[in-house]
Amino acid sequence: MFENIVTHEVMVADTVRMKSYHDAIDRYIGSDDVVVDLGTGTGILCFLAARRNPKKIYAIDHSDFIRVAKKIAEGNGITGVSFMQKNSRSFEPDEEVDVILHEQMGSNLIDENMVENILDLKRRVLKSTGRILPGRFELFLEPICLKSGYKVPYLWENSVYGIDFGCLRDSKEYAGYARPPKLTVEHSAVDYFLCEPKPVMSFDLNAITDPGEIPTSIETSKEVVRSGSMDGICLYFRVLFDDEIHFDTSPFSARTHWNHPWFRTERRQYARGETIAFTFTMDLPTRRDTWAVSIK
Repeated sequence: MFENIVTHEVMVADTVRMKSYHDAIDRYIGSDDVVVDLGTGTGILCFLAARRNPKKIYAIDHSDFIRVAKKIAEGNGITGVSFMQKNSRSFEPDEEVDVILHEQMGSNLIDENMVENILDLKRRVLKSTGRILPGRFELFLEPICLKSGYKVPYLWENSVYGIDFGCLRDSKEYAGYARPPKLTVEHSAVDYFLCEPKPVMSFDLNAITDPGEIPTSIETSKEVVRSGSMDGICLYFRVLFDDEIHFDTSPFSARTHWNHPWFRTERRQYARGETIAFTFTMDLPTRRDTWAVSIK
């Protein structure tokens, strides 16, 4: 996927993403720093870092697409970047690193092996005083009401022009549907959240050392603050470089290139003051198809 130039066009065109990285790089990378850009892609992040005149920049990418980054560097007269086509697990720099710069977030935040990849680099190459940029993350799972044109009830919940599909409720076609396909909703599809948004998980890669510190099962409950029909649970995340520089992928924030994963649930009306309780599980954090939400 990341060898497709269209994928990189979408990411580079994401002005929300690019402004946050630009501002954080300006704030946190200095002339004495040794920097690693993990998964460099087009090289845009390490090129922004190069403007800060750091001591050294390593740009790592395991794919052939690194040739594009080299071409962009040559076309812009950018020097001082060591391009390395290799898996980060085999990266062994000559000196310890001050900053691990990355954009490893998938649409489900951790489904692109971000945590394991970065913690491996942290353990092996980062100074004890070093920084992971960005390092802080928050994951949200919010009950949503969709706009009428975007609602997709289960077939057995539907009745269309007098044709009732309720007979399919216990159909074998729904057997094993606890692990649904990767559904998403458009940025403009969400009408409102039923509850006040609050992260179900927060972590700082600068503070943790083991991927096992990320929970794979979370039980939570939320109070309904706006009555309505719940059409499912929307996943989004917040990326924090610090308390001032951050962005999120909420459907009510400025649009980014990340899509909005959606766990469809049986339709149910909730009134203000009621509680929505559910369990979120990830059998394999890197595989979205093993994630599930179960309403209690």
